[in-house]
Amino acid sequence: MISKDPFQSLYREPLHEGRKEKFSPGKKGEGPGYFLFRGLKLSRIAFGGYRIGLEDPEHKEALQLALHSGVNVIDVSANYGDGEAESLVGKVLDENFKKRQLNRKEIFLVTKAGYIQGRNMKLVESKEKDKDPFPEITYYQPGCYHCISPEFLADQLERSRKRLGLSTIDVFLLHNPEYFLSHSEKKGVPKEEAQAEYYRRIKEAFQFLEKVRKEGKIQFYGISSNTFPVPEEEYTHTSLSKCLQIAEKIAGKENGFAVVQFPGNWYEDGFLRNRSEGQTLLEICRHFDLLPLINRPLNSFQAGKGMVRLSYAPQNQAPDQSKLLQILELESSLLEPLSPNLNRNSLSKLWQIYGEKIRSEEQFQALLQKSWIPTLRGVIDEVYSEKGKESAEEYLRVLNTALPLLEEQIQIRSSENLSGLYERLVSKYHTNGDAPESLSSLMVFHLASLLEKGTVLLGMRKRKYVRDILPIFKKQLPEIPRSEWGENGIRS
Repeated sequence: MISKDPFQSLYREPLHEGRKEKFSPGKKGEGPGYFLFRGLKLSRIAFGGYRIGLEDPEHKEALQLALHSGVNVIDVSANYGDGEAESLVGKVLDENFKKRQLNRKEIFLVTKAGYIQGRNMKLVESKEKDKDPFPEITYYQPGCYHCISPEFLADQLERSRKRLGLSTIDVFLLHNPEYFLSHSEKKGVPKEEAQAEYYRRIKEAFQFLEKVRKEGKIQFYGISSNTFPVPEEEYTHTSLSKCLQIAEKIAGKENGFAVVQFPGNWYEDGFLRNRSEGQTLLEICRHFDLLPLINRPLNSFQAGKGMVRLSYAPQNQAPDQSKLLQILELESSLLEPLSPNLNRNSLSKLWQIYGEKIRSEEQFQALLQKSWIPTLRGVIDEVYSEKGKESAEEYLRVLNTALPLLEEQIQIRSSENLSGLYERLVSKYHTNGDAPESLSSLMVFHLASLLEKGTVLLGMRKRKYVRDILPIFKKQLPEIPRSEWGENGIRS
């Protein structure tokens, strides 16, 4: 018996009833930024909640701006922000529903389950200690397990409903089930044996999802997989055709398998090129009336270079160092009265050592989470211990001012090599002068055009990211030939 629910503080009560409803002509939501999917009017872009949480007020403000600007699709997951992403979405929706600024039937909410990390890891460890474990856990690596057993999915679905404050979740996805295949490949399990077990597990998951669909807890279900677009001969490939066959065998033509999520961007264009049983992903989606959701539209993996952030704006100038220097000097003055400590790593010192080596925003964020923030928390504790609460709070304000300035420096630096790509695409597909004003916005426009009926998930944790993509609700999408777009399946 679990003594304390690690997610208790994130739950919302009561749950709002209802789900996304079919669109009636003449209502709010018409225009080029929308399309119809099975009678539901959906925005071509979704608010992606990968890195949002309760503690940052800008995340809440960005979500508010997105929803009030016309975005009606939200994508989160049980593991985003260790549950806090769902809880923040639930809080914002609850406030808007109560003020009648939004209606439940307008919002299309997508969430996912499968990962075991953070609070879920504590939950799993507690159950294993009590000899009541979830079955069929994939022990992928320390700190990151995976599971899609019906027992685990039932647990996760109820927690997601309570964090989101919603009685019915519009779409519930299995989140990267291919972890099982990756783990099996590392263990040397024969490919045919691993894939047979993989699809057996998916079948059992689908049987559970059909059950909760009949109970009204979800409207649709599907899979989010990074390996839908990879060549079908690869060990970890997830076959959309096989998943469809499984769903139809369980529940016939009226089954609830309706949504597929996969990565797609300029350098990872396997969703356009690679074929599974003779068809591309988009061809299968169109033939079976499935909703494609593209994730990672800007975080692109390029062969030989690793992660490339597809972000560039012509108006960006060379980084202004003056504000950053001023705030780092202020940090030094705050730390100067402390007792000498040769092992103390201030933000100034960390930036001096690592700053020039950081080439992308993703690399910076990873470094922050894994190393810098834990280190700086130790410095905050030092300031608090020696100088008191007010000094510690002042030091924290300095850090909160400095970190966005560092991020800005890295963003501008990493985008310098993308000006040629932006200019080439503008001259080729936007000869009328109506081009998006940034590469990130242009990429989303193009992906939306390629999907025709589908949604691009975009991380919009800042209001400026929301504003960057809002022209999609006013401008017509360009016509993009699929044969000419992207780097032709370099890696997906």
